[in-house]
Amino acid sequence: MTGHEKVLAEHRERRAFVYVRQSTAAQVLQHQTSTERQLDLVNVAASLGWHSSQIEVVAEDLGRSGRTTDDRSGFQRLAAEVSLGRVGAVLSLDASRLARSSADWHRLLELSGLTRTLLIDEQTICDPRDPNDRLVLGMKGTMADFELVWLRQRLEGGRWHRAEKGEFRGRPPIGYVYDAARRLGLDPDEEIRRSVSLLLERYRIAGSRRDVLRYFEEHALRFPARFGPRVEWKRLTLPRIDEILHNPAYAGTYVYGRTRSDMILESGRRRRRVRTLAQQEWRVILHDRHPAYLSWEEHMANRKRLADSAPTRKDSTSRGAPREGRALLQGLLLCGRCAHRLGVRYAGQNGKYPSYYCDRVAQEALGDRCVSVATRYLDEPVVEVILGVLTREQLEAAATVLELVETEDAALHQQWKLRLERARYEAQRVERQYQACEPENRVVARTLEARWDEKLVDLGRLEQEYEELKKRKRAQLSEADRRRIVELAEDLPRLWRARTTTDRDRKMLLRLLVQDIAVSRTDVPRSAFRLRILWHTQAITEIEVDYLGPGHPGRKLTWRVIGVTPHRPPKRAC
Repeated sequence: MTGHEKVLAEHRERRAFVYVRQSTAAQVLQHQTSTERQLDLVNVAASLGWHSSQIEVVAEDLGRSGRTTDDRSGFQRLAAEVSLGRVGAVLSLDASRLARSSADWHRLLELSGLTRTLLIDEQTICDPRDPNDRLVLGMKGTMADFELVWLRQRLEGGRWHRAEKGEFRGRPPIGYVYDAARRLGLDPDEEIRRSVSLLLERYRIAGSRRDVLRYFEEHALRFPARFGPRVEWKRLTLPRIDEILHNPAYAGTYVYGRTRSDMILESGRRRRRVRTLAQQEWRVILHDRHPAYLSWEEHMANRKRLADSAPTRKDSTSRGAPREGRALLQGLLLCGRCAHRLGVRYAGQNGKYPSYYCDRVAQEALGDRCVSVATRYLDEPVVEVILGVLTREQLEAAATVLELVETEDAALHQQWKLRLERARYEAQRVERQYQACEPENRVVARTLEARWDEKLVDLGRLEQEYEELKKRKRAQLSEADRRRIVELAEDLPRLWRARTTTDRDRKMLLRLLVQDIAVSRTDVPRSAFRLRILWHTQAITEIEVDYLGPGHPGRKLTWRVIGVTPHRPPKRAC
């Protein structure tokens, strides 16, 4: 070691701190040689003249990263003692042990220079007051800082190279497992596969996350969660539904780069923030890489439906989820002046007088309010147009409805049968363990007997719940049920006005047919509202509704169709 002449009597009168740090708990357990080398610096301090009572080991930061001083109480205590002039020398294996941040390292250098504190490693004794030593120490700190950057760039480069070939593997989503060749495939557990399929099927039918959640709760169904090789069956939650509906892996697509992590300053402390990227920012998208639960087109439709169901804001283009209010066109109306979504306002007792409004232009002080109209001026004409379009000839899908109901019941009962089958297997397995136990080993026998009783109790409870479910729910459709469904399909107006049909059901039906409705106010040749209905088929129907003015709540509306643009499929290039 060079630089012994720099150690003076004034340094030996103060304490010597030996700083010991490793970045992770795994390194502390697996790389014990590094810890031993750092602790051997106590002997170096003793050889330089410090008494053992003056040497203090700072080891609170074992298992802590050196990138920041957050949660590094040892480094903070060391810096405080240096600033108070109580430390003669700081010994560390190298600069990277003290800090992996240039800012923290140079702050320590500044404090050490002001308090005449030496910085000592295995090879050199440096005095921060000496310009040459300070230059060397600055270079060591910078290299320690950028060493992690270089290593991270190499690792990320290799990771992206494998990801671009679809070979970088993460944790498989529930419903998938890796085979012996590390290829992603469907989970061999039929109950897990059917749970995922049932969730996706329910969302396809209901179109709402809360409806899916309500369905699982009403039928006492559980959803799997994998913890390593162990699978636990828990209650389904909305975040779990979001996770599955947003994951493109269920469409057989390999995607990498859906999130990005950044370091930000929050409340005076550095925090790592993970941000979800938009689909156009995904760097790797490889279709048809493994078996799928649904098509890519349906997956994208689900994502769009989720976006449309997001809570609406004044600057949002999402339609929002269908709710229980009486404004049937909520989320479908667009302002013909500023192209923003119309909001809904309820006035009177219990929201007796709903109305649509758009005041975007007025809020920006660019003019008067765009539009404000009672819901009856728009709801009644649009509903009549839709009921007129859905004639008997266009509602020949009643048989499909019947098949859908029967398929839904079959899937539900099959899920329960698989759940009971798993419970019986667990009980039989514990029974076999109990039978194989030697009678003399009473401690083990009593434990196995208790576990066996517990499994039998769980099995009995599940069987009782299943029997109660079969009593509450129909096992199959009767002929009367079939006739009622067909009759309702033939008489849609009666179904629309039925007491059992909620406003939310009506809104969902409207959204299945209509994409958007543009609303504008005109005073020439008469005061009226003009509506352009854009159907999902891309056809357009234009209607005009006469404005009656205030004070005519019971007067019948007059409206007329002023234009129909049928859908024309795009021409194919020759």
